[in-house]
Amino acid sequence: MFGIGPEELFLIAVIALLVLGPERMPKVMRDIGRVVGDLRKTSDELREEFMNADRALKEPFVGSSTPASTSPTPAAESAQASAPDGTPSESAFDREMREARERLRGA
Repeated sequence: MFGIGPEELFLIAVIALLVLGPERMPKVMRDIGRVVGDLRKTSDELREEFMNADRALKEPFVGSSTPASTSPTPAAESAQASAPDGTPSESAFDREMREARERLRGA
């Protein structure tokens, strides 16, 4: 874990116990555990989002010769919805990605 062996981990725990005291130590450890759990959850969600985006980008190129038989997801339908002025709406992320692709093609 982060290149820390059991001896170093024990030393850190003893120093934390001396600094925080036995009254505050359990609460601090619970808070640290909660933060680490939230970070793991966020990391997993972000990783899954990147994997889904990667799959979504590959789908049109893989099956370009045959029409797609699956119906779009609700998120895709809302992304394809029209804005009040009649132009297709585009999320900020999609706009940034499109502009980045255009800059790369122009370079």
